[in-house]
Amino acid sequence: MRNFRFSFLTHFLRLTFYYLLLIHFSLVFWAPNIYSANITLGPYIDNLSNSQTSIVYETDVPSPAWLGWGDWPKCDRYITPLPVKKRQRINIYGIKPGKKYCYNLYLPVTNSTYSYIASSSTFFSFYDESISSFSFILFSNTSYNSEDENIKFSSAVISHFDENMLLLLNVGNMLKYSTDYVKIFYGIEGVVKTKPVFNSMGPSEYGDNKEKYEGYKFIQSNYSPYRAFTRNGVVPHYYYVDVSNSRFIFLDNNNLNEIKDAPSFKKGTKQWLWLEDVLKYSKDKKWIFVILNHPVYPSQSWNEEDRGSLEELLLKYRVDFVFENGSENFLRTKKIKYGTYDENGIYYIMLGGVNVYQTYPEDEEIIDSKLNMKGFLYTKINDYNIDMTYYDYSLNQLDRFVYSK
Repeated sequence: MRNFRFSFLTHFLRLTFYYLLLIHFSLVFWAPNIYSANITLGPYIDNLSNSQTSIVYETDVPSPAWLGWGDWPKCDRYITPLPVKKRQRINIYGIKPGKKYCYNLYLPVTNSTYSYIASSSTFFSFYDESISSFSFILFSNTSYNSEDENIKFSSAVISHFDENMLLLLNVGNMLKYSTDYVKIFYGIEGVVKTKPVFNSMGPSEYGDNKEKYEGYKFIQSNYSPYRAFTRNGVVPHYYYVDVSNSRFIFLDNNNLNEIKDAPSFKKGTKQWLWLEDVLKYSKDKKWIFVILNHPVYPSQSWNEEDRGSLEELLLKYRVDFVFENGSENFLRTKKIKYGTYDENGIYYIMLGGVNVYQTYPEDEEIIDSKLNMKGFLYTKINDYNIDMTYYDYSLNQLDRFVYSK
């Protein structure tokens, strides 16, 4: 009887062992099929400042989730349960300037009380004015690139630049769309997990809709739900972002691209008056940058009266650089004041490659550097000194410009 009990127990334990082993291998090999939801967009950092940010993502089906975040390396110091939805925006308040943070996004396992880390990353909050050294990257037209080109660009940014590189600026045409899909961060999903992107609207953000109300409807359906901006202007059209001792002012001049739903930029309009007011209260900033899509210089498509009214504000309030889209992959002007070189003028830097804009031979005398190679501009600010380097996507240095004021 004793031997029978021992034999039965041995047999039972052996069966239990094989059963647990089978479950283990099922989990290992079939794991992708047991998750209740898959991430289709994000997560990405949005609307970052020195005191708050948002983390945004979307799943293929509605799902509960949990977001853990905290100062590095305590990524689960705070846990936020999320409602059952496809699109989630988690606003995080109370972060401190110039600090490294991290987050974990948990999704549930089907028919289980368990969850798994679906995505994790880090981010670095913006500096306040006590720290005067930081860097940023300017890029354009990723919607016109191939996905491989954009992945190469994103990988270069992630691998080469340190945490002092706080943000990316886009001069338009970031949104990729077709009849089948809309992709806001086409090919650059890797970098937006950890760095925020602030952009000036381009034609692609309007869906290239030139008819009245069509561009507006496209923005409301495909762009605005996925982006958040500081509400100091009329978002997403015009707004500003402060980082350390610098102010970045984003404008929408797509009326020059024949987009009828774009706000007007004539003297006395809402956008013009807003810009005047913002510049008036930017005198304490060491650096002022204006970012827009349609080029100011060199460009033959502006009405001279309208360009003059814009330039009047930029010169009066001592804007340092204008970043713009345009015909050349990279173009840097001399200092320009009302169309001619002037030591009291403004530098214009173009990242483009779009054929609809044209640079004419008579513009050559105001151009300092012009390159027909796709790339991005890496800019370092250290107090009153600025160092700009234009790289191709393979990180070959193509142009460098150093300036002090």
